[in-house]
Amino acid sequence: MKTKTSKILILAGLMTISMASFADKKPHHHKVGYENSAYARVLEVTPVYREVRVEQPVKKCWQEPVAGSHRSSHHSSSAGATLAGGLIGGIIGHQFGSGRGNKLATAVGTIIGAQAGHDAGRDFEPYYDESYTRYQEVCEVQKTNRYEEIEDGFKVKYHYNGKSYLTHMPYNPGERIKINVTVNPVF
Repeated sequence: MKTKTSKILILAGLMTISMASFADKKPHHHKVGYENSAYARVLEVTPVYREVRVEQPVKKCWQEPVAGSHRSSHHSSSAGATLAGGLIGGIIGHQFGSGRGNKLATAVGTIIGAQAGHDAGRDFEPYYDESYTRYQEVCEVQKTNRYEEIEDGFKVKYHYNGKSYLTHMPYNPGERIKINVTVNPVF
C-alpha cells in the first residue's frame, strides 16, 4: 500500500508543478488592449513643402569715374624762334672777321644763334595741367536672400478597417503603410 500512496503523492506533486509552470502562459489575445502591427492601403500621398530662406553672396561691380591731371606743355614748332636766333646770330657773326673769316664767322654765328633761338623758344612755352577722367571698376560682395521650397515630408491618406485616416510621414510609403493597431478583445 505504501507504494500506491507514494505513486499518488508523486503524481499529485508533478501535476501541481506542471500547472504552476503553465499558469502564466496565456495567449496574447486574452490581454486587454495590446498593440499589434497591420498594413493599410494607401489612398493618396501628397508632398508637403516648406519655404526656407537661403542667403547668397552676390558680387556686384560698377564703373566709377576717377579724376586726374598731369602737367603738360604745348610743344609748338619753335621754327620762328630758331629763324630769329639764326638771323641775329648771323648778323653778330658777320661783324667779326674779314674776307674768308667773315663768311665762317657769319655761318658759326647763324648756327649758334639758331640753337640759342630754338632753346629760348622752348623755355617760354607755357606748362598747364591737363585734367582727365578715367573709369575704374569697383566691386563689392552683397548678401541677398532668396526663398525656395523644400520637401518636408508627405501627407498620407490611408484606408483601414472601413475607415480613412490621415498622417504625416517623412517618406513616401508607397502602396501600403504599416500601422500599429490596438486590439481590445471582447470577453
